[in-house]
Amino acid sequence: MLESWGRMRKSISLIAMPLAFIAMAGEGHAAISYQRLDGAPGQRGLVIKGVFEFSDDPTQLVDEYRQYQADYISFDSPGGNVVTAIGFGRAIRALNARTLQIRALECASACAFAFVGGVERFAEPGSIGVHRVSLSDDDPMDNKLAISSVQSLTGEIIGYLTDMGVSPNLLQLSLSIDSTDIRYLTAAEMRDWNINTPENMPSPQESAPPPAAAPEVSATPADIPSADPNASEEVAASPPGDLTIDAIDFANRYNDEWSKDSASALDFMKSVYADQVSFFGTSVDRGVILKDKAAFAQRWPERVYSVKPGSVTASCAGKCEMSGTVEWFARNKNTGKTSSGMAEFSFVWNTASLQIESETGKVLATDKEAKAPDRLIDQWIGLDDICRGSTDREGAETLRACKRRDALGPLLDRVDWCYGHEGEAGMDWAWHKCDANSKRYGE
Repeated sequence: MLESWGRMRKSISLIAMPLAFIAMAGEGHAAISYQRLDGAPGQRGLVIKGVFEFSDDPTQLVDEYRQYQADYISFDSPGGNVVTAIGFGRAIRALNARTLQIRALECASACAFAFVGGVERFAEPGSIGVHRVSLSDDDPMDNKLAISSVQSLTGEIIGYLTDMGVSPNLLQLSLSIDSTDIRYLTAAEMRDWNINTPENMPSPQESAPPPAAAPEVSATPADIPSADPNASEEVAASPPGDLTIDAIDFANRYNDEWSKDSASALDFMKSVYADQVSFFGTSVDRGVILKDKAAFAQRWPERVYSVKPGSVTASCAGKCEMSGTVEWFARNKNTGKTSSGMAEFSFVWNTASLQIESETGKVLATDKEAKAPDRLIDQWIGLDDICRGSTDREGAETLRACKRRDALGPLLDRVDWCYGHEGEAGMDWAWHKCDANSKRYGE
């Protein structure tokens, strides 16, 4: 069984193309139906399409799967009834079937529970979306749920996730996201919560948007070893030659540089990309990327981008493959518009040339009509708590938190958010829209 996953490593890009076509051609909100797919030689996929409804029967899936002798199951579903989706997940587990999900298809809300039924699972970052269950008047079960029924359903979901070997954190996250919004899972979350099973999983070629679709993600993180005045402190706190630490530093500095004035930011971008880059799945020369970055900087002349602390993972051997989550706030005073949200990024960074050779990403959440950099202020507060509250003042974690806090503060100042007022006691300082009596950060 695991050997067949290994064979799929080479064929998955061939699978992604017809799946992407199916995603465009299929009906987004039809009853559950099945699409048979010959994705690559010797690999048969069965795509479950449509909304999970109370009346859908998982035995039809069993019949389809056995008749077609599928090698894996994928989804093209915006969700639906949770109990039904769990029923499909248990049927998938009874079939000893594998599940595979790419970004070209949708698997959101209740669909996530069906996906984890796979005995072996692989989903691309950003391909699984979750949010809080909403009760529908059209649902013959959910619209009659009393509090005790909700508690019973929650217990059923937790028991199901446990049976599937998945962390209940998946449910906790979904309950924190409003039912009118959607939150796509990062690579780190899918790994840490065992949504992706760890052994012999394929490394899919991303079915990502072309460069023109990338602007909201184009500012991601970094921190190259440089003439940073705090660099000696960072090196002292890190094992010598630790490429993973270097990768995280690169991620931080990339975002910090992108958050500066546009001329400085674009000058940095000229040096940080290789001559040829795989940019959101397409091989382009550096000039194409710089043009994209310049257009984005013109649209959003004031930007603050910051890596979410603890989100970066990296695998380094000459080159570093890294991924993580970045949060941003941007504004344009001339248009009065603002932009705020969270995105996932992935880089391949050459540690010899100190240049990016591959970049992908996906917007995970946007904050409608956001007027304040709340995500970034929350980052600063969390870092400040570590920096000031740690008992190990010289520990590596404390030093990194202090350094990151002190890098983020001036960036918030750039978009006119200040910490404390003149003459105000330090214990009363708080972040606020800058006014005439505000302290400027670092003063």
